Amino acid sequence: MNKLTKIIAVILVLLAVTLAALAWWMGHQTPPPAVEIKAASTPKGAEYAVVAAAKKLEKGKQITADSVKLVMLPMTANGTYANAADVIGKVPAVEIGPDTLVTEEQLVRGLALKLAEGERAVAIPVDEVVGVGNRIAAGDYVDVFFTLKKGNDIDVGQSRLLASRRLVLTYGTTTMGEAQENQSPMANGQTTQSSQARTAVLATPIDQVNQLLLAAQNGKLTLVLRHPGDTGVADMTLFPEPKNVLRERNGLSKEDKEDMKTGDNQAYAGIDFSSWAGGVSPTRASVPSSTSVPKTQSRSSNTLEVIKGTQRENVSF
Repeated sequence: MNKLTKIIAVILVLLAVTLAALAWWMGHQTPPPAVEIKAASTPKGAEYAVVAAAKKLEKGKQITADSVKLVMLPMTANGTYANAADVIGKVPAVEIGPDTLVTEEQLVRGLALKLAEGERAVAIPVDEVVGVGNRIAAGDYVDVFFTLKKGNDIDVGQSRLLASRRLVLTYGTTTMGEAQENQSPMANGQTTQSSQARTAVLATPIDQVNQLLLAAQNGKLTLVLRHPGDTGVADMTLFPEPKNVLRERNGLSKEDKEDMKTGDNQAYAGIDFSSWAGGVSPTRASVPSSTSVPKTQSRSSNTLEVIKGTQRENVSF
């Protein structure tokens, strides 16, 4: 056996002895006490209240207190409600069967839920001047003024209050009750809209939508910001009502005539532009003349009224 082989054999023997000693030492070590990990568990018998339909909930009909109930379940589900008050007054987007859990996805969401009964959301054009220098924010209350210039139907220019204390649902890209992500901070700590607002959406009673549309199409609107605690409004019953475009049908019963006064029916009847803008213009009203004119002469002159859109013109023939 040569010298190199002897050296390798010695090294292997020493390595074997070392490994044997290490194994003996590890076998006589006391193992550390095991740590018992208890998994979180739900106590036995625990139940959770969840809102369910007490009867069939029809699509598009508001949920009432007697149409929902609380049921106890051993677990909760995402999107469910724990309090019945959270769903009362909301509107199902789909039909919900009896004993079915009411979830967020089944209910109508969006701007429509911010409207009170009898109100409609109407968009009007705005700019920096109309919108109080873009200082109006969604959720503010405003008065709506309008200006009409002298024209064929308006003999005298006018400016007056159109609607009092209208709630601003949206202004530009901001919506009431939602985070205004389109605003950036200014040096003085205030915020400013990053884009110019072009439209504002106002909550308007259905019977006043026609007036708002007439003013927007034929004149100029101006929004006037007001304090939210100021609840004063104009009393329109003190002034003559404008004529309706559609007259009531003959032979209506007393109940039908009362129904004619509802906001939806008044909106359907429409508003006559001339009477809404101030009634008969002074230049067209009958003015007493110092010179008496024979009746035969007045009968000989014939006129024809020509209507072009919202403009009217009397033509003699």
